[in-house]
Amino acid sequence: MDREYSIDDIYLNLFRKLIHKKLGIYISEKRNYLLENKLNKLFKKSKYKDIKKFYKSLQHNNKESFEELIRYITTTHTFFFREESHLDELAHDIKSKKNSYPYILCAACSSGEEVYSIIIKLLQNKISKFLLTAIDINKDVLVALKRGIYSIDRMKYVGKDLLKNYFDKTDDSEMYKIKDYVKKNLIIKKINLVEPFKFEKEFDYIFCRNVMIHFNRKTQIKLLTNILNNLKTEGLLFLGYSESLLDMNLNINRVKKSIYMKI
Repeated sequence: MDREYSIDDIYLNLFRKLIHKKLGIYISEKRNYLLENKLNKLFKKSKYKDIKKFYKSLQHNNKESFEELIRYITTTHTFFFREESHLDELAHDIKSKKNSYPYILCAACSSGEEVYSIIIKLLQNKISKFLLTAIDINKDVLVALKRGIYSIDRMKYVGKDLLKNYFDKTDDSEMYKIKDYVKKNLIIKKINLVEPFKFEKEFDYIFCRNVMIHFNRKTQIKLLTNILNNLKTEGLLFLGYSESLLDMNLNINRVKKSIYMKI
């Protein structure tokens, strides 16, 4: 199946419904070009070449097929110190509340740039006792997070001092590796945000930034309900700058731009 392969509307609609059901991601008919491009990329780079057989394997809950679907449908683009003011607010809140061991969740953590940005910001503020749990549905990005090796193009907001203190050079001059000690307070788990999940201990802070934009309202509410079930009362939820919870009728109050408190 080459790049110009045309997927008929019947299968586009079947995959649209299946992706929405399994992943919560809704790709509207207006964005059929995007769905077709993602599926073409999957068929071009994976072992699956027959769209009918691939769809049938997904219907039968084939784990390998599902991992391939996740790999090519989910969005993983990110970079270090994105929306950095949230990280400053996190460090300030921990200090002001004198929280001696905060529990932090980074949901839909992707390949780890956001995760390590949070950790570095805490360490910069002399906050060394904490536990950060990173979750994502995409196994590939979790492997990348664990490896902690990043290209220089993802690090335009990482200064020379940060590079020196928190990264090691690799044999490739364009790649840097997170120092091992930065990972010491990190736990990584594979979790689907749109399916119910519950951690043993509730979190003081949850980051779920630039995630809701990929879902319709019904799925957004389901996702946020799952997230808030794992947040302490008076805990803080951080969303992306462009995201809002207006008219969602959830037990939260807005405290600052894209920052909400559970009540």
